[in-house]
Amino acid sequence: MRRLVSPIALALLVSAPGLAVAQPSTGTVFISGGAFAAIERFPSSSGFGAPESDRGGTVAGGTLGVGIHLTEKISARVEGSLTGELRQRQDAFGYPYLTPEVLAAFSDFGSSSALVVPGMPETRRTTAAGFMLLGYHVPARRASIELLAGLGLLNTDVETSYDVRIAAERLTVPAAYTTSTYHAVAVVGADVAVRLTERAAIVPQVRAYVLGNGLSVRPGLSLRWTF
Repeated sequence: MRRLVSPIALALLVSAPGLAVAQPSTGTVFISGGAFAAIERFPSSSGFGAPESDRGGTVAGGTLGVGIHLTEKISARVEGSLTGELRQRQDAFGYPYLTPEVLAAFSDFGSSSALVVPGMPETRRTTAAGFMLLGYHVPARRASIELLAGLGLLNTDVETSYDVRIAAERLTVPAAYTTSTYHAVAVVGADVAVRLTERAAIVPQVRAYVLGNGLSVRPGLSLRWTF
């Protein structure tokens, strides 16, 4: 987080003295592209005797957007983003996968002792998102502050793998599986557009949304070109 804030502050400090901001005209189109840090905070989870683990973390991502100024103070935009792979690994754990009663139902296994599966699960999570946002522009002396709100659609792919050792050699358990989910979320954010030239601006920004009991905050920096 500190590595991201320092370049933003330096860019603003260097560019601010000679910059002035003009009001955007109605119908003006702009495009933007940049990078962000996705700070993911999700509640801990446990299952099958596994220890609790924090499913959150921080991962880099990139974003592209296109928008239009509907009035001098109102804009609309569409943004797409993709995060890198967030990897998490838990400590080894063991749990009874099948009880003797269940094993007794299968003649091949008989009534042997309970099957124990020690595992070291690892997850790899990537998120693709699309946001539709409306912005309200508040002109300032050196920059245009834009308050944003809208809706988003998230696609999260999670691949989970296990380092599994099984007591009964005849039984095999899948060592990996992948899930893909889609969620609609409400999104809020803010941009601070600092003008570099008549058409170009550097834009420190942040996006945030709540998913279930979790929170994702995405501070970043982008470049904007206005046509």
